[in-house]
Amino acid sequence: MLSFLNPILLLGILGASIPIIIHLINKKKAVAHKFAAIDFILETNKRIYVKFKLRQLILLILRTSLLIFLAIALARPLIKNLGSGTAEKNIPTSNVVIIDDSYSMQYADRHESFFISAKAAAKRIVDTFTKDDDAVIIGCSGIASQVLPELDYDKKHILNSIELLQPGFTTTHIATALDTAVEVLTTAKSPVKRIFLLTDLTRNGWDPSWFKIGHEKLRRHVSKVHIIDISEGKTLKNIAITRVEPRLDILERDAEGQIKVTISNFSPGRVKDVLVQVLLDGKRVTQGFFNIDAHASESKEFFFTVEKGKDHVGWVEIAGDNLNADNKRYFTMNTLHKLDTLLIDGDPKTNIYESETFYLEKALNPGREHASSIKPLICSIQEVNNIAFADFNIVFLCNVETLPSEKIRELEKFVKEGGSVIFSLGNKVDAAYYNNALSALLPHRLHTTRTFSSDSPLSEEQPLHLKTSEPIHPVIRVLSETQMNTLSSVKFYRMFYIDPTPLGNCKTVLSFSDDTPAIIERQIERGKVVLFTSSIDREWTDLPVKPFFLPLMQQLCRYVSGSTTEEVHKEILVNHGWQFPCPYDMNAIEITNPEGTQTIVQPRFIDNERSFEYNETTIPGIYAVTAGGKSHPQLPQKFPVNVDATESNLDKIDQKEISAFMGGTNLTITTSHTGEGADVLLGEAKKTLWGSLLFLTLCILLVESFVSRK
Repeated sequence: MLSFLNPILLLGILGASIPIIIHLINKKKAVAHKFAAIDFILETNKRIYVKFKLRQLILLILRTSLLIFLAIALARPLIKNLGSGTAEKNIPTSNVVIIDDSYSMQYADRHESFFISAKAAAKRIVDTFTKDDDAVIIGCSGIASQVLPELDYDKKHILNSIELLQPGFTTTHIATALDTAVEVLTTAKSPVKRIFLLTDLTRNGWDPSWFKIGHEKLRRHVSKVHIIDISEGKTLKNIAITRVEPRLDILERDAEGQIKVTISNFSPGRVKDVLVQVLLDGKRVTQGFFNIDAHASESKEFFFTVEKGKDHVGWVEIAGDNLNADNKRYFTMNTLHKLDTLLIDGDPKTNIYESETFYLEKALNPGREHASSIKPLICSIQEVNNIAFADFNIVFLCNVETLPSEKIRELEKFVKEGGSVIFSLGNKVDAAYYNNALSALLPHRLHTTRTFSSDSPLSEEQPLHLKTSEPIHPVIRVLSETQMNTLSSVKFYRMFYIDPTPLGNCKTVLSFSDDTPAIIERQIERGKVVLFTSSIDREWTDLPVKPFFLPLMQQLCRYVSGSTTEEVHKEILVNHGWQFPCPYDMNAIEITNPEGTQTIVQPRFIDNERSFEYNETTIPGIYAVTAGGKSHPQLPQKFPVNVDATESNLDKIDQKEISAFMGGTNLTITTSHTGEGADVLLGEAKKTLWGSLLFLTLCILLVESFVSRK
């Protein structure tokens, strides 16, 4: 079926009358010579006259055809697919229009983005619907969390839904959107059910696993799927910041920030001199240039000085390109929390390497070159009376035999008011004394010691090892995968068994290989107490010389003091949740997103732990955390949210691959732009003819020029 996108221009065919009129006006008569005797001249004139008339007729036809074909070409004729639009012309239809609203649709190689073009195309599709057609508009991001939309007959309401739709910062979820569309159309009563998908056709949005079953749903419940490639089939170019890895070294006077930046070139050609800038607290602190091969990545490290005693926010940025959503990546650094820690050494030795607190001190404060925010002070039992526990955040009792009764009462008050105590045991610890004098603090009553002296595989008393408890405690989550895998390499030759009945609200941090608790936590009003049922030196175990001893001890201190805000916060991706353990006396916090919208978050139990959870991370940027309108020492002040870099790869998916995914579904794939008519968007255009007609017009013009010169 022949159709025209601009039928009004067919009026140009009337211009074909112009050469006819000119031909009639300029019609010439042959000149008659009155020399009747000269027959030869008369015969020659007759031949000239016939030639003249024939050339004039040819020119007339050529010029008329020139104007007719030009008018038809400007009217943009096309041949419609008779198997689609005609059959559905007068039949009610149900339609789901899917608009890809992922951040790759913010790509703009013209004056407007793909997303704006998609909205304009969707409006033209909706304009073709009759009063008997119903439709609904859905996006491709966040579909899983939305209530199932309902079909609507009100065209104004549908067009308004398109107008309200905004591009997001998430990845594309074509399969999820198609699944939702099928679910909507399953309940539709119309005989014809159609899906329109307007997207940039980038590969990362297509989930092949869904189509293994999904194509059957489409074929069974959908009459036709129309896919409109808003990118017009072009190869898309993009440069993106795909990873930032900040690190903080706290020195004596200041802190040194280090950040590893990875830039990826998702373009077919090499890019040179890409300027990368690192900004901290709104000020540029360093910059550099990248040269990246096609479809490759490059990483560089940047160094800068960070002021101590405060939280810092920053970002890395590159110059704008066609897709700006991935040209900036955020990070935070925390140099605020300093933990004063008292280490009471119950078994000091002349040789410091044999001292009870030697390895613990080195773990908490490794050295001047890499100073920690945890500041340990060592004292003996004899010096305890001269020290006030309130001056510290954490108190370690390392193989302490006894404490003065007044210091025990002071220690109990210290914990109730928010301090933390960590017990490690040893050969000087008497179970009866601890159970009587320190029962208000201990998580469990101590029982007896047991020795595992042999490391022979033939012995029944092999050393115990460590293993994680379920669910994994926050203290352990800081360990890397390698460190977690080496927990079982620790050997314990002696340990205290405990009474299985806890003395309060207790949790197991780590267990021994025989399921006996190794590290136990107890909450006492505002503070925490931790019991380590073996020694903290090498007398009973080789734990202090293992690589994960340092991060384990440092994270344990941060956790019990409520300062688990890491020095460098791990980034959270858009639409991923943020979680944080709830301090003992806190019932709500406020989180403010980069646009200034504040949300009140209340704690709930997650994995048997009272925690805050915030899921409204819909835009990238820095999110602020407050309690009662103020920052809280036990909470991070800010945390970063960034886009998922997988969406930055704009490689296109092949149309043949889509057809294979659909598995026999009635499918059309159209390359379109904002100037196309609704017929093309509806998948009814099979072949366009104006290109051929314009070429034919050019050929006629050349022939006319040749003939007119003869």
